[in-house]
Amino acid sequence: MALFRFQTRNPNRDRETDAGRLLRLQRLLGDIRGELMRERDGLRDRYEKVAADAAFSQQALENDRTGAGTSLKIADMTETMIRYRKRMQTLEKQIGFVTGLDGQVEQFSRENAGDGPEDAFEKASPD
Repeated sequence: MALFRFQTRNPNRDRETDAGRLLRLQRLLGDIRGELMRERDGLRDRYEKVAADAAFSQQALENDRTGAGTSLKIADMTETMIRYRKRMQTLEKQIGFVTGLDGQVEQFSRENAGDGPEDAFEKASPD
């Protein structure tokens, strides 16, 4: 009767494997979100510095203490600020996306905790 012998995986082992996989996914999403936030925060700091420099340069230009070179410098700083702002907006979208994915993983994890063949049978059986 050796034909009818077969082994199945231990359901606890399957749950542990699934839980580990979901945990790795959540950690990865957390790492990515951290990278995005650090980049955004660094850009924000540089943006604020350029904005302050532009304001002082504009004030100096208005007070007629500088030449045309300051006007070009202000134009360059304005372009830099525009690029920084666009990048920060893109990073905010990415942060929102990754945060949403993390929420989906969390919800999936809660909804499917303990899923295994015996759990599916229990859900299907009418008490």
